[in-house]
Amino acid sequence: MRRLTFVRGAKRPLATQVVSPILSRIAACAASVSLLATAAPSTTHAADFPDKPIRLVVGFPPGGGADFVARQVAQQLGETLRTSVVVDNKPGANGTIAASEVARSAADGYTLLLGVTASQAISPALTPSLPYDAVKDFTPITQIGYTPLVLIVNPKLPVKSLADFLQYAKDSKKPVVYGSAGIGNITHLAAEMFLQSAGAKNFQHVPYKGSAQVITDLIGGRVDAYFDTLPSSLPYIQSGQVRALAVTSSERASNAPDIPTVQEAGVPGFHTTTWFGVFGPAKLSPKITEALYAATRDSMGSKAAKDRMITRGVQPVLDSPDQFANELQADLKRWRDVAQKANISL
Repeated sequence: MRRLTFVRGAKRPLATQVVSPILSRIAACAASVSLLATAAPSTTHAADFPDKPIRLVVGFPPGGGADFVARQVAQQLGETLRTSVVVDNKPGANGTIAASEVARSAADGYTLLLGVTASQAISPALTPSLPYDAVKDFTPITQIGYTPLVLIVNPKLPVKSLADFLQYAKDSKKPVVYGSAGIGNITHLAAEMFLQSAGAKNFQHVPYKGSAQVITDLIGGRVDAYFDTLPSSLPYIQSGQVRALAVTSSERASNAPDIPTVQEAGVPGFHTTTWFGVFGPAKLSPKITEALYAATRDSMGSKAAKDRMITRGVQPVLDSPDQFANELQADLKRWRDVAQKANISL
C-alpha cells in the first residue's frame, strides 16, 4: 500500500511506505537477538559440561565399601550437575581392571574412576607391569574420604592393649600369626608397616583369599591378629567376638571413639588408612576438573551426605585436586618403601 503526502512548497507529492505493525515487531525482535548474540562471549566445551550422563567406574562388586562410596558420589554429584551419574562395577585385580579402563578413556569428563588405595597406590608400588601409570595416566579430582584399619585380636589372647600385644609377641616361644586378605592387600601392607614401625619380630603372615575367611579363623583361634578395615570388623568388635587394640588413623575414629590410635598406644608417627577418591583420565581440562571438584565438594560436603559416610566408617575429606595429587605421591612412596623393606612384590 502506498500513501501520498503533500509537503508545503513541494511541486509533487512524496511517496512513503506503509509498514505493518506485526512486521515492525518481528524486525525489532530480530535486531535485539542479533545484538545479544554479538555481545555474548563465545562458549567453551567446559561451559556446556555436562550435556550427557557421566559414568563412574568402580573396581569392586556391588555391596562393598567402595561401591557404597561410589553410589553416594553418583547420587549427590548427579543432583548437583543435573545429569545422570551411572555407577559401572568392573571388579577384579584389586581395582586395577577398572583403573585400566578409565586410563584409556577420553579425557572429556564423562568417564570417571572411584579409585582406592589398592588400585592407585599399592598395586602400582608392587606391580611394575601394570597397564597404567598411577600418576601420569590420571587426573586427581578429590579424595572423598578414608577408612582407618584396626588391629583386632582373638579375645582369648592374654592382651588388653597394644603394649601388651607387642610384649606378648616378644615373650612368645612361637610366632604370633597374623592374617591378611591376600598378599599385597592393604590388610597385609598395613601389618608390615606396623611391624617395621614398631620394630616388632616373631610374627608369621598367613594370607587368605578374603577378609571373611580371616575373621572366621580369628574368632576360631587359628589366627592371633588381623589388621582389618574398621567398617568390616566393627560388628565383631561390638559383639565381643574379637578385641580391638588400636586404629591406624592419626585420629580416633568418630564411630569408634573408645579405640585408641596406634600412635597413642605407643608407636609414634605411625598412621595409614585406605581411601576413596575420584579420578579422571590424564589431560582432563582444568575447567572440567574444577567443575567436577566443585560439584563433588559442594554435594558431598552437606551434613546429610557426611553423616551417611561417617555412619559407614568413612571420614570425609574432599580436598582440592592439587592436595589430592600430593597425597597420592606420598602414598606411592610410602607403600614402595614398605614393600621393598618387606621384600613384597606381585
